Amino acid sequence: MTAVQVMTGVPASTLRSWERRYGWPQPARTASDQRLYSDRDVAVVRFLQRRRAEGMSMAQATGLLDLAGAAVQQDPETVLPGLVTALRAFDELAAERAFATGERLLGAEGVVRELIPRTIAEVLTGDESNGDAVEVEHFASNFLRRQALRLLCGLPLPLGRPLLVACGPDEQHELGALLLTLLLRGRGHRVVYLGARLPGWALERAVARLDPVGVAISHTMPDSLEQSVAWARGWVHLHGDPPRLWWGGAATTLVPDLPGRLPVTILPGPVDQGAHTIDLALKGVRN
Repeated sequence: MTAVQVMTGVPASTLRSWERRYGWPQPARTASDQRLYSDRDVAVVRFLQRRRAEGMSMAQATGLLDLAGAAVQQDPETVLPGLVTALRAFDELAAERAFATGERLLGAEGVVRELIPRTIAEVLTGDESNGDAVEVEHFASNFLRRQALRLLCGLPLPLGRPLLVACGPDEQHELGALLLTLLLRGRGHRVVYLGARLPGWALERAVARLDPVGVAISHTMPDSLEQSVAWARGWVHLHGDPPRLWWGGAATTLVPDLPGRLPVTILPGPVDQGAHTIDLALKGVRN
């Protein structure tokens, strides 16, 4: 028991209370009825800690574990490696099962904030010696994109002035923009997702038609960012300040002085931090 307290920070009395009231964790018992906590039990405790920190009640958090059941052998930490293994093996059925289990455990927002980004990171840091890194990355990205679109279709569409989310010109990597859309839609913002490879002239027409509260654009490629910079400069020259702009993605980190040159806010790295930044900025802006 002492080791579990040290590893998780959860007092022994709390662990016993959780076990008695909610059925989790589920340690083995010795002949003298002493609790034996396995690595699986520690993973369960940490899972419950994360869900509580996100605002879930203990009943809701343990309910997720009840729903997942034997699918993950009561160990939520097996979801990520199971999904990554399935994607590296091009095993779509196993990947679907692993993702569905993760969705039951984490909920839609948890999947967007945790499972999808961590999966991409794991896939990208895989062993390239076998020469299939590009194929695996494409397969995994397309699989996760389909899952993100499915989650997006399940969310209600709020009313009010929209926020436009898109990828920069010639930008085909849209997963980050999709995840941002999901998180902001889940926070009650009306988001119009314009997809990949949005040229500047099309963005101008969308702005003119929709009168958005702002525009968020994802850039992972420097060439795409350069085109967006040219578009923003042209807008300022012709019309004055553009709508409120948020730019994110790996390419923006290469040009740290952008906010000093253009009326644009650079979003912080992880997508949930970017969503949080926009969410805070739009509080009181929505009609």
